[in-house]
Amino acid sequence: MPLNLGVVPYLNALPLHWSLRAQNDIEIVADFPANLGARLQNGEFDAALLPVADHLRGVGGGILGDAIVGATREVRSVLLFSKPEIERTESVALDASSHSSVALIRILLSDFYRLQPNFLNHPPDLGAMLRRADAALLIGDPALEAAQCCTSLHVYDLAALWHHFTGLSFVFAAWTAKSGLENRGALEKRLDQARDEGETQISEIVTANPLGTSLSDAVVEGYLRNSIEYRLTPAHRAGMDEFARHLVRLEK
Repeated sequence: MPLNLGVVPYLNALPLHWSLRAQNDIEIVADFPANLGARLQNGEFDAALLPVADHLRGVGGGILGDAIVGATREVRSVLLFSKPEIERTESVALDASSHSSVALIRILLSDFYRLQPNFLNHPPDLGAMLRRADAALLIGDPALEAAQCCTSLHVYDLAALWHHFTGLSFVFAAWTAKSGLENRGALEKRLDQARDEGETQISEIVTANPLGTSLSDAVVEGYLRNSIEYRLTPAHRAGMDEFARHLVRLEK
């Protein structure tokens, strides 16, 4: 039977699974990050590129290897677009596609800005979101695209804010095993190797444009090479531990 892997439908993860597409014993299924945890728990996937918030909440059977979607300072694709300055934000429309990003904006606003705004979930349509709230959280490719044209708004990069307040890196997603996965070591090795290969194939990925993005090649290549970090370093582990502490307080 093939190995079933759940991935996110965003540019930032392509280097992690690009080379796996050609391997006959692997099936790759894309879904929004917020859906991957339930599907992993249901046994649909052997592993999934899970929001780290879900891992910290006990979903799955633990992180596999050291291939991640992370950032130090600007990530460029997890953004808060706000009409007022962030300190005066009273309501936030959330693209709830990622549990990690939603938890992060809640933590940043409550623990560092001492704000308790109203939150509402909304499809990722920036104009519609800002008609209902002071600010809007967008993630993934929609955030990257919106950032190219929103000169009249305050734009805040959540990874940059996290680093500003904590001095730490942030992990948005990591390969996570299903509970009871057999041959963990073999899959870890394949996923780490795929990451290593993907990092050398970024130009090929950009040229292929498998997700059909309208962003320019230069924007995509700069984003994948300079903003997204794919290796779980001690700085990322420290950031994940700090995020876990804040997450516990947030959800008490």
